[in-house]
Formats: sequence, C-alpha cells, structure tokens
Amino acid sequence: MDDYRVELDRETGLYCTLHLFTDVTNIAEIREKVVTGKLRCCVVKASLIIDAFQAVVAANKVALNAKQNRLITKTVYTEILFYLSMSKKISRALTEFGIDDSDKNIVVILVHKLDEEQSMLEEVLGSIKGERVPISRIQEFADVNLVMKTYKIEKDELRVSSLINAIVSRISCKDFML
Repeated sequence: MDDYRVELDRETGLYCTLHLFTDVTNIAEIREKVVTGKLRCCVVKASLIIDAFQAVVAANKVALNAKQNRLITKTVYTEILFYLSMSKKISRALTEFGIDDSDKNIVVILVHKLDEEQSMLEEVLGSIKGERVPISRIQEFADVNLVMKTYKIEKDELRVSSLINAIVSRISCKDFML
C-alpha cells in the first residue's frame, strides 16, 4: 500500500497522512464516530479530491492556524473540510466536503505527530468497512466536473493553469477572501 505521508510546516511538528478507501459500506457509522470525536481524522468525499496535494495544502494551513490558536471551527478535522471548501459558511463546507450516506469512496486525512500515526491508523482501519487502495489512484474517483463547479473554475482558466494549481491557489488564498 503506498502510504502518503508528508511533513507539514516544520514549526507545527505535525505530519499529514492520507488514505483512500473504496466501496465503503458503513458511511453513517463513520460519520457518527467523526462527529462525536471517537475517530480522530477528517473524512472527505473522494469525488472532490483530484490530487493528494490538495488535501495537504488545506491540512498545512489548518496545522499553522491551530498552532496559533486561530481555528474557525471546533476541531482540526472540521477545519480541513472548511479550508477545502470555498464557502465562508462552516455548515455548508462540512456538508459539501464531508461524507454523506450516498458516498462509497472516501479520503481519510490524519494530522498527527510522528509517534501518533500508528495508533490513529489502527483506529481508522478498525472503523472503516471498505477496501483500502493506493492514494495514487485518487484521480480515478474524482469527479472533475463536480470539482470545477465546486471551485468555480472555468475551462478558460485551465488554458493557463492546471486544475490542481487552480484549486491550490483558491485554498491558499481563502484567508484573504474571508
């Protein structure tokens, strides 16, 4: 399994690890565990993630904000959903990027210290009934038209920029738009 782990901004001391699951059969149960804090991770619709870098950029912004006690939402994990979204409304961001009962393919985002990763991963793996597949396959599960609509990206923009660059620019600039 190609685990995807990246060191976030050094001043945070944190890492971001991503996992992709397909054919998940217990979405409602996972959502309940995330909402109640029993599962320490962010769970995102795979259809809205075209590249792991997209999630890492959001997680990095969140880790820096958390270090400075500047979270807008209640937890690091809801904050990632908020930063992935272009909405200024927290509830809309959570609905837009968070999972719902119709989702079968999900991306799990862990933000952790290096020594916490294994215990967090065991927690996640024990809670998700689905097939874990390499994150390198993420584009197979992304809905490019939905991504473009969600991020308000016009075809003209893609003549001068890649889709991932357009998305990352929007995530990076969200603070200035708020």
